[in-house]
Amino acid sequence: MKKAVFLDRDNTLIKDDGYIHEPEKVELLPTVPEGLKLLKKAGYLLIVVSNQSGIGRGYFEEKDFHAVNERLQELLKPHGVQIDDFFFCPHRPDENCNCRKPKTGMVEEAAKKWNIDLSKSFVIGDKEIDVMLAFNAGCKGGILVGSETFQDFLSAAKQILSLTEEK
Repeated sequence: MKKAVFLDRDNTLIKDDGYIHEPEKVELLPTVPEGLKLLKKAGYLLIVVSNQSGIGRGYFEEKDFHAVNERLQELLKPHGVQIDDFFFCPHRPDENCNCRKPKTGMVEEAAKKWNIDLSKSFVIGDKEIDVMLAFNAGCKGGILVGSETFQDFLSAAKQILSLTEEK
């Protein structure tokens, strides 16, 4: 079985001032390419799991979400790293779906598709729901970026590697 790092997208990998849907506005956050490369080199699948209620609210369309992902991949390409897959929840919070984080629908779907061992996998995000997702899905851990402990993505990636080093 494979191991993965499930990644929140907005304000974890890319800057987001609110319901980002314009590819030309996509901007990688500092140290993201370096952190992703470290995780990839360590054998982790890189899988985005993202709540996108802007779709359900009618702020933008699903094609806009995919266009932002394509731009993210373009920005990562010169750094020699790519996201392996993208999963998203298009629902509004009041729809009570099984895919909206911190519920585990997206992670379960990814685990089935990619044959992932969740007990060897992690979640990195910028909100408490991302850490809760890790716990709810039975992942090894969840890391909050932008916190005092992990100010940037690279420090979060290094923490994962330190937790999984062979003793």
